[in-house]
Amino acid sequence: MTDLLTIVTVLLAASLIVTLVLQRIGAPTLIGYILVGLLIGPTGIGLLEASPQLELLAEIGIVFLMFNVGLEFSLPVLLASRRAVLGLGGLQVLCTSVIVAGLALAAGVSFLAAVLLGGAVAMSSTAITIRQLTDQGELDTRHGRASVGTLLFQDLATLPFLVLVAALGVVGSSHDAGADIATYGLSTPAQSMTDIDARVWSELGARLGIAVLAFGAALVIGRRLLLRIVSLVHRTGSRELFMLAMLTIVIGAAWAAHEIGLSPPLGAFLAGMILGETRFKDDAETDIAPFRAVLLGLFFVSVGLRVDLSVLVPNAGLVAGFVTALIVGKGLIVFALARLLREPTEVAARTGAILAHGGEFGLLILTLALSQNVISEKIGQPLLGAIVISMIFAAFLINANGRLFGSASQG
Repeated sequence: MTDLLTIVTVLLAASLIVTLVLQRIGAPTLIGYILVGLLIGPTGIGLLEASPQLELLAEIGIVFLMFNVGLEFSLPVLLASRRAVLGLGGLQVLCTSVIVAGLALAAGVSFLAAVLLGGAVAMSSTAITIRQLTDQGELDTRHGRASVGTLLFQDLATLPFLVLVAALGVVGSSHDAGADIATYGLSTPAQSMTDIDARVWSELGARLGIAVLAFGAALVIGRRLLLRIVSLVHRTGSRELFMLAMLTIVIGAAWAAHEIGLSPPLGAFLAGMILGETRFKDDAETDIAPFRAVLLGLFFVSVGLRVDLSVLVPNAGLVAGFVTALIVGKGLIVFALARLLREPTEVAARTGAILAHGGEFGLLILTLALSQNVISEKIGQPLLGAIVISMIFAAFLINANGRLFGSASQG
């Protein structure tokens, strides 16, 4: 099935049915999209398979998500909440990434690919957590603020991992078509490994340098240009014209980032960050919300399409082990770090339960790495399945955090 209109029709119809069922039982709707991809994908009934058209729609969904993250990013707010964001959030991403990367290195994965695996596991689901905490009236509690601050840092920490996976993908494609550079250390000669390492670090350094320059240009030049354009459109009083301007800015920023060798979501994030500090923030967020919701849903469908049951079923024990390690291990890491930062025991425990799962940005890092042969299918597929399963458990853990660990202070 390659016709774009047919693909979208099938996906929307299937997603509607599945998410209606999941809403009835209180499960996250984004899990519905993943199940749709799994059910109608190559290892399901075979109605649909990954295609360039679907991949493009999925990437646009991530672009809109990162634009929204940029809108919510505020340096003054970040500094004011530095204890939760920079303290707990920074330590959580660092510690989780280091622990997982160390385990991956011990399993024979190359250093940079191990770093990617660590980054993928470090992320929790912003979409599930914030929606659930809002519904439960816990967003403004102490454990709620600690959780949201940590999620904000996780969202920002996604950016360097996206730069890394892009650099590894470029080097991998130039090394050998179909080669898996994540496990090159197990099968390639030492001289070839040295050459690959040198190219990886060179490519990574170049992309990081370009990212820094792009960030500076966005602040100095892009800010003035973007604000003039948005102000001009806003003065017309046309809602339709303003929406068109927002779509142009989001897609245009992603295109510009792609043209200079960066990840498209990074360009969208920078555009959102600029608009997030202006009076147009709320209007921009409202206008892109419907597009973000639908296109992001297609990204989760593409994740489901990539889940290979022929790999997962024979490795069910490994998947179960990954799920247990992710939920228990991540929960304990968050709890320990929160206590280290002198949070009360109940607050630390509830925050740990709320964040003890994988997230959409972890799925993004992992699916990009798998699609570019940066991470081995033997490790990537079980971990992908484990993250998806942990996100299903997330809704129930967040809902039960109060019953499990008592009543945290509202202060």
